[in-house]
Amino acid sequence: MKFLLTILLGAIIGSAATFYYIYSNHADPSEQALMRDTLTGYLPFLEEYINQ
Repeated sequence: MKFLLTILLGAIIGSAATFYYIYSNHADPSEQALMRDTLTGYLPFLEEYINQ
C-alpha cells in the first residue's frame, strides 16, 4: 500500500512540475492567462468535492 501511495504522490508532483515548466518556459502571456483561468475556474468544484 505504501508503494502505491508513493507512486500516486510522485505522479501528482510530476504532473504539477510539468505543468509549471510549460507555463513558465513555453507559454506566451495569452496562453498563461488561459491556463490560470482554467485552473481558477475549476477551484470551486474541487473545493466542493473535497469538503463533502
